Amino acid sequence: MSPPGNSHWAGYELRRQRMVERLTHMGIRRAEVLAAIGAVPRHLFVEEALRSRAYDDMSLPLGLGQTISQPYTVAVMTQLLLGEEPLSQRRRVLEIGTGCGYQTAVLQALGLPEIYSIERLRPLHERAKQHLRAVKLLQQARLVCGDGYLGLPEVAPFDGILVTAAPAQIPLPLLQQLAVGGRMVLPLDDGHAQFLWVIDKTEQGFRETCIQEALFVPLVNGI
Repeated sequence: MSPPGNSHWAGYELRRQRMVERLTHMGIRRAEVLAAIGAVPRHLFVEEALRSRAYDDMSLPLGLGQTISQPYTVAVMTQLLLGEEPLSQRRRVLEIGTGCGYQTAVLQALGLPEIYSIERLRPLHERAKQHLRAVKLLQQARLVCGDGYLGLPEVAPFDGILVTAAPAQIPLPLLQQLAVGGRMVLPLDDGHAQFLWVIDKTEQGFRETCIQEALFVPLVNGI
């Protein structure tokens, strides 16, 4: 029998706290990002059979050939999206690849006022809506089932674009939908390896910065 205080066998709150501490040691320094990740119950975004692993630093399968990224990947991409700017500089953000909705929830926990997320797979799109309803965050985001390559030109420009699957080249529509002063974070697959890139749009054009190696599922063009 479990001792008093340990009846919540999974220890989700404690595990989440330890995950945040681990992310701090791994170089995640923005307090807003750490607070947002600490506020989102990641175990509610994974399959019930995998919930005991929800706060380990590993990706987990979602089915349909998709995964939920490891916590460090979510944290570092979110931190890169913000850069050194205040949160107010990333007012309108587009996520490509909703998946289970976890990254969407982290963006919402930051308090960003306009968040849009596109998922091409209808079952994942519906599942993400269920997850976000469960954590009472769905009303803060617009979820779209569609082709992420195309973005959402009807609501562009975006101050931030986060791509959670790896294309071979930067999708041109997404570049066109990035606001001046905006930033895109995405993995690119050159056929041999994947690297995480930051694309900043300035008055003079685009500035590209390679950050680190990455491992993502491919970004598929088309429904």
